[in-house]
Amino acid sequence: MIVVVGLPVYADGPDGEECAGGLAVEVAAAAGRRGGTVELVGKVGNDGAGDAVVVALGRLGIGHAALLRDMSRPTPVLTATQREESADTAAEEPESMLLPEDPAARPALEAADVELALRYLPQASVIVLADPSAESTVEAGIQGAAFSAARLIVLVPTGGASPSVPPETTVLEAPQDDDGSFGRLVGTFAGALDAGLDPAAAFSEAVTTSGWEAVTD
Repeated sequence: MIVVVGLPVYADGPDGEECAGGLAVEVAAAAGRRGGTVELVGKVGNDGAGDAVVVALGRLGIGHAALLRDMSRPTPVLTATQREESADTAAEEPESMLLPEDPAARPALEAADVELALRYLPQASVIVLADPSAESTVEAGIQGAAFSAARLIVLVPTGGASPSVPPETTVLEAPQDDDGSFGRLVGTFAGALDAGLDPAAAFSEAVTTSGWEAVTD
């Protein structure tokens, strides 16, 4: 089993279908397409958008037994905004914006949430921390991986400080601008590890199938 820890968001699909989005969901969906059983540990608001996220996760085949509800903060909504066209500027592609803009106004996973969820999912073979927001949350993921004897993958923003993790942990930098290929890479990597491939072979498969290119100095 692959467990992805991260916060899903509500987003409208290109055909108007209500769906779940965000890096954690992209990773989980890609891992599921690789053939793995996937559970998402996250949190949404106790609102209609949160209900839609749960339904969308079910359609994607992503387990959500450990998806929590925040009674005081709304489910984040990913929306597209179009800049106004002026005489000096041409129309630009819509920009994605996550609302509320203030991260403090969105649901957040606490270390205790992660610890409890991973204890509830002891059969995990791979754990992915998709958006570790605090050192204590990373520590809870490390302890959960040790408890389950699972491989641990930690995603950090580009330029961000690498957390203190065991040497066997895989730490990957998430690009600021991504078309979804990074989530596919991480999810495929996690799925290949779950299937029994060694890390080098699993990463090679992930690079090949996700549209990335291996670069050597």
